[in-house]
Amino acid sequence: MKYLMRLMAGVLLVVIVGAMVGPFQNVEAATNIWDKAAHFVAFGLILWSIGVLFRRLPRTLAALAALVVGGAVEIIQGLVGRDASWGDLLADGLGILLALLLWVIWRRFEPRTAFQTWNTPGVSPARAGRDTTPSRRRG
Repeated sequence: MKYLMRLMAGVLLVVIVGAMVGPFQNVEAATNIWDKAAHFVAFGLILWSIGVLFRRLPRTLAALAALVVGGAVEIIQGLVGRDASWGDLLADGLGILLALLLWVIWRRFEPRTAFQTWNTPGVSPARAGRDTTPSRRRG
């Protein structure tokens, strides 16, 4: 299941970024999709993809990486004759913020156990995520 999820995240990331930098200038107009809404949803999915592909990366760094991708997409769009805009980057950021908020709610405002254990003094990264409490024997 983890392999399938990672494969899906990788394909989704490539397809979304490819659609944003490819020669698809009038796709939004032809399909009646509002450009800012497309950016909003796409960058929430990009953050999800980065989170699945790089599981140990803290979500705030994943969000920053997604925002850097958004900035790079806008620069590339300006170079290839498409419309680059600050509004698109704002929509990217808002989509990323909503995805972060949903992640926090999903995790019930608790950080990841593996990351939390890894930061605990005296616990090696090799043991991070493993249950280190001694088991009780029934006797």
